[in-house]
Amino acid sequence: MPFSSSRAHAGLNAIGVVGRPEKVAAAKEWGAAHVIDKSSEDLWRAAERLAPKGYDVILDANGVSTLAESYAHLRSTGRLVIYGFAAMMRRGAGTPSWPKLAVDWLRTPRFNPLDLTNDNKSVMAFNLSYLFEEKELLAEAMQRLMQLVAEKKIRPPSTRAFDFERVADAHRALESGTTTGKLVLRVSRPA
Repeated sequence: MPFSSSRAHAGLNAIGVVGRPEKVAAAKEWGAAHVIDKSSEDLWRAAERLAPKGYDVILDANGVSTLAESYAHLRSTGRLVIYGFAAMMRRGAGTPSWPKLAVDWLRTPRFNPLDLTNDNKSVMAFNLSYLFEEKELLAEAMQRLMQLVAEKKIRPPSTRAFDFERVADAHRALESGTTTGKLVLRVSRPA
């Protein structure tokens, strides 16, 4: 939820989830009405307390560690949107653990179309890196976002820049789990 006034703009009651206490303020600044810090409280107990009838939309970037519960916490007609599998990668470990990836792949929920129909819920996923060929779609989305920025209805998240020579430092920052906003690599132009 990288836009401070997106909640008010879209009429949402957004609930953010963070993994460290120092990220709570950033989630609230970006528009979360409530924030669950899963390092200090049970994620699903807090989620049930905040939305006892379930959620209309759950955006899940964790993958195997949360997908089944995310789906279970949707209300009828709810949508689970999957956009990552962060839990499958080990933080700060460098190379992936191939046995862990294999076990996690086997543990990943498979959603049966008959169950989806019976539950009256939807599951969808996307990966922006596969949309590079969809220039018109991306241009239209960017134009709408920039219009909202111009109207001051949303604002982009903070950025932290690293010179390209410090790419390893940028990776360490990402792996640490302490970052908020976006990280940018600066590439100097050849002379």
